[in-house]
Amino acid sequence: MDGPGIDGPSIDGPGTDGSALAPEDELAIRNLLARYGDAVCRRDAGAWIATWAPDCTWDLGGGRVTRGHEQTLALWRSSIAKYAWVAQLPASGTVELVDGQARGRWYVLELNHLADGDGVMHLGHYADTYVRTEAGWRFGVRKFHLIYRGAMEPGEVRPLEGS
Repeated sequence: MDGPGIDGPSIDGPGTDGSALAPEDELAIRNLLARYGDAVCRRDAGAWIATWAPDCTWDLGGGRVTRGHEQTLALWRSSIAKYAWVAQLPASGTVELVDGQARGRWYVLELNHLADGDGVMHLGHYADTYVRTEAGWRFGVRKFHLIYRGAMEPGEVRPLEGS
């Protein structure tokens, strides 16, 4: 995805083009991931779509690709509606400059409970491209790669209090 260039200071670092994001930009992108996961757990559609650039692309695999806020939010709503409860936990990840674009790879563990009480666990990673907007860093492109999907013991679900 073509997006705005990376403005601001850069330092020598691990990016493939010899530069790295400024620490404050990397921190803002890591915070973007935290806000995304939090919005999923709270099922907050407004907070979730606010993490995306207006001209975003979301690829969940299996031909499920969206472009723009309207399509992306519609797919998210239909996907999350399958589950009575969802916890999405971003694990480890990297952020770097690649050919002048901020990109990242994040591993995600998602725990889902269906309405009938069955549990499903997904493990995968997102390949991301981030864009700087007037509102700050947002997802330009997210492409999900599923590593594992399997049954999960139902356990006991206790909804978040005060969410």
